[in-house]
Amino acid sequence: MPPVAAWLHTAPMRIRSHILAVPALAVALALTGCGGDDTTQPSTPQVTAVGPAAPAPTTAPAAATVDAKTVLDKLTAAKVGLTAGTVQDENTDPNDLLGRPNGYQSRAAADLPGGDPEGDKFGIDRGLVIEQFADTAGADTRSKFIQDTLQSLPIMGTEYHYRAGGGTVLVRVTGKVKPSDAKKIETAVAGL
Repeated sequence: MPPVAAWLHTAPMRIRSHILAVPALAVALALTGCGGDDTTQPSTPQVTAVGPAAPAPTTAPAAATVDAKTVLDKLTAAKVGLTAGTVQDENTDPNDLLGRPNGYQSRAAADLPGGDPEGDKFGIDRGLVIEQFADTAGADTRSKFIQDTLQSLPIMGTEYHYRAGGGTVLVRVTGKVKPSDAKKIETAVAGL
């Protein structure tokens, strides 16, 4: 057989032996790192008891969920000047955040004296918006985003932000509302 033909004839055997050698080499390399060195410190810290054992943590009963409608109803009952209060759904939410990831779980809006009655329906320019989130982190993120945006673009105006429902509800009031009227909202929200 010519030398080239002999080489081609034995090539599959060489490839198979190389395929078997690769896993064997990987196992050998992995095992070389498993040797013990008695001069190193233990990798887990030693725990020393300092006092009596702490009681097992208890789970507090879940607080009743406060949604945007509940806050709207309570603010309306507090007679702080709200009119045309409406709860939004996924078809009327102007921000398209209702029920969506990183969005709010419920939303309501109302007109306030000092707000723009010609502003976008359900928009903050008309006076007041209430947004309820699953947790305080969601409300924090939304409030920070809005305040940062308004601070960087002063032409867009200002807003007062208050919290209800253990911090999960963000009550937004347009900066066009007189400070004395905004204070009434703040006081009412604090009483929720």
